[in-house]
Amino acid sequence: MYRFEKTDVGVTDSLAVKNGIFQQTSYWASFRSFMKPHALSGYDDRGEAVLSCLMLCLPVYLTPYSVGYITRGFVCDYSNRELISEFTAFLKEYCKKHHIVYVIFDPFCDYRIDFEDVDENNIVSFFESLGYEKNTTGVLQPRTNYRILFSPENDPEKERLKMYSNFTVHLKNDIRFSHDRGVTLEVCKGETLERGVRIFYDLLVETTEKKGFGRRNLDYYIKFANSLKDFVSIYLYKYDYAKDKAYTDEILKQAALRLKTLTDEFDDPETTEQKRGRLEPKIREVKKQISATIKRAEIAEKYKNCPYLSASFFIKMGNKAYNFYGANSEALRALKLTANYADMLDDSLDGKVSSFNMGGTLRLDTENIKDDKMYELYQYKKQYGGEFVEMPGEFFLVINRKAFNILNGKLNYFRRIIYRR
Repeated sequence: MYRFEKTDVGVTDSLAVKNGIFQQTSYWASFRSFMKPHALSGYDDRGEAVLSCLMLCLPVYLTPYSVGYITRGFVCDYSNRELISEFTAFLKEYCKKHHIVYVIFDPFCDYRIDFEDVDENNIVSFFESLGYEKNTTGVLQPRTNYRILFSPENDPEKERLKMYSNFTVHLKNDIRFSHDRGVTLEVCKGETLERGVRIFYDLLVETTEKKGFGRRNLDYYIKFANSLKDFVSIYLYKYDYAKDKAYTDEILKQAALRLKTLTDEFDDPETTEQKRGRLEPKIREVKKQISATIKRAEIAEKYKNCPYLSASFFIKMGNKAYNFYGANSEALRALKLTANYADMLDDSLDGKVSSFNMGGTLRLDTENIKDDKMYELYQYKKQYGGEFVEMPGEFFLVINRKAFNILNGKLNYFRRIIYRR
């Protein structure tokens, strides 16, 4: 038997921060301050905290009712089915007492890893057996995540070497090539955090307009960063045109010398026809390289005054690190450079973090994953040698069926309000 009670919001921080579920902390409650926070805690028979839950409630204006949202929570051991069962019974009674029509719930736990069930006791079926109803349309949070696992008890340098050994050769080459061509990192945090958010937002506008994605306004991202300022950094990848030009000029110089050596040998009267046959494809290849490099240099010239290529929200809390938001400039693709996660991964190796979460990839809405609209992103993230995780997804816990049918079914009330804020 477990004991549950309503507590102050800060009380739930202990478990949530330790487990890196920042949407279940008082910092998140501060960020989403237009909703009323309900903090709930669970204790075992020794009095130790085993569950925390931050439920943010959106009022239904001019009524006594509200809608609850347990973002990426609650925080607990999801293999403890007894704990979850007892808390769900408590939550239902709590919601009845406080006129909460229904609760939106999307737990941050594993359902499938690399397309295989985590265990034979299906957690989705378990939630449904407790009265949770699976939502399959218009969900608020992605249900997939690509992550890299660490062993924080190991020496960080050994973990770093192990991590890099899992990168594909193609990824390693892309990272090295980008560094050689002048891609450098700038990290904004503390006093420079807001400046970083503004640069990120400029890139986000460019990204969303090109790809047709939605975005919030600038104030949303500034408030987000400031609310979690102790845990958030903005990683900005900058472009050094002068370094890229020097690198490219050297490539052209070496290619020209190579071409001269080959053509001199080809034109030498003593060169046999057989050898000329072997030299011809080599000459064509060098000419092709020179042509491509000249074209690349011309493109680089266009972007010489474009200092920022990419930006990411890096969040590190407790045992988890995240690349939470990302944005890229058109120049990144045009210059054929790589904005990668390696620096954030390096900075995650602090002896505490056990997973780096890259965020969602596949939508899982097609029979063949190669037809998935996010397949290209999935392929890119696979290069890091991590694992693809499918979470259980979003559920409703309905307390008042009639009001739920009106608010969710007819009015789509929660989502209409939440996306304005």
